[in-house]
Amino acid sequence: MIVGYAIYSRLDGALGALGAIAMWSGLFTILFGVLYGEIFGLHTIGTVVWGGHPPIVKGLQPAEIAYAQLWLLVSVLVGLVHVTAGYVLGFVKNLQHGFREALLESGSWILLMLGVWAWIFSRASAGAKPEFLFQVFNGEPFALGFAGLPAIVGWAGLVIGLGLGLVLMIAGEVGHMGLVAGLFAGGIESLQVLVNILSYARLAAVLLAKAGMAFVVNLLFFGAYQENGEFHFLIDHGPGYVAGLGPEAELMFPGLIHLGVIGVLFGIVVLVLGHALVLVLGITSAGLQAVRLEYVEFFQKFYDGGGDAYEPFGRERRHTAKE
Repeated sequence: MIVGYAIYSRLDGALGALGAIAMWSGLFTILFGVLYGEIFGLHTIGTVVWGGHPPIVKGLQPAEIAYAQLWLLVSVLVGLVHVTAGYVLGFVKNLQHGFREALLESGSWILLMLGVWAWIFSRASAGAKPEFLFQVFNGEPFALGFAGLPAIVGWAGLVIGLGLGLVLMIAGEVGHMGLVAGLFAGGIESLQVLVNILSYARLAAVLLAKAGMAFVVNLLFFGAYQENGEFHFLIDHGPGYVAGLGPEAELMFPGLIHLGVIGVLFGIVVLVLGHALVLVLGITSAGLQAVRLEYVEFFQKFYDGGGDAYEPFGRERRHTAKE
């Protein structure tokens, strides 16, 4: 937030806007850091503020895998909302060419995408689907009472999506490209309703990747052990403490801080540089992935680029005129 404010307050234009984005990103980082109860991968805030039980966790530990599945599902739901908004904007834009054009170019995609995903989130053919689709909002980890859409809703969505949405979308392609090319292109492009949404799983991946990197840095410095699927850092105890916990406790790494003066000095370097690297990668990776989702999955649903055609071997005319 401080770096973002420094940029925003001193620069104008695109760089100033970038500073504003950094401020908002920092704010939400702080907010979710408090909700996760973590600071630099340590659960200090969770202990002090939440009494050891923060309202949400990242799902990095084996005992918390339900949360990792939750964030994966939430990422997909965010993708559905975001991409649907893009198609709606495209539909409104295409209305200037008539309702038929809007229906074929954008409305068909909305019907196809929502129909297919309604089937995925329904109890139809539930045995062939991962169980966490019906569990993460039905008790593990949140008891919101959602155990999947009714099977009839799923089958209806699939029929509408494939029977109406796909047909309309292919009809639009045939109108532009001809019968054979339109059928081929429509069949291939229809996979976008799955690919575009699954692309948002990178949100959960970035969350777990950065949490894993911070964990490794702390593991090397403090040391850690695993017990009943939970990780515990050796902040208040040495490696010998693990032996007295019983067979279910397993030492993962003794920690550089417990390996003498050389280990402590080397560990401090690892701790500082490691968390600095995690911070930098967190900014760049999360930022790049967000921009990628905006430009590729969202903008393409309604935005038409303009400007001059790229001419890699062109030259500026000074003494001649182009006729």
